[in-house]
Amino acid sequence: MPMTPTRGKVPHFTMRPHPVVAGALILTLVVGLLLALSFLSQEDGSGASRQRAVFVLVMTVTFTILLTIVATAKLWYPHLWKKNSTHERHRQHSRHHPINQRHTRRR
Repeated sequence: MPMTPTRGKVPHFTMRPHPVVAGALILTLVVGLLLALSFLSQEDGSGASRQRAVFVLVMTVTFTILLTIVATAKLWYPHLWKKNSTHERHRQHSRHHPINQRHTRRR
């Protein structure tokens, strides 16, 4: 028997990570790691290249964490992306409120 998707079992694709931010995340990881490896391969014993490599790794980890939070913000804070019907109801209530009706009649 072929499986057919049932109603209500479809993944919620609006909650997926933003593709541009996810791409920037991958690019940051790759460039940061390659740059750190490049600095480590240039090490001549003075320690300057090692310090640069450590700095690049720290910055890469920091940007990776920040981009991960931004890319998955819809999963962490879904209430910010849900359309709230109460806003529309409040706007309609305000438009039809008796005090607003009096102001429109006077004009």
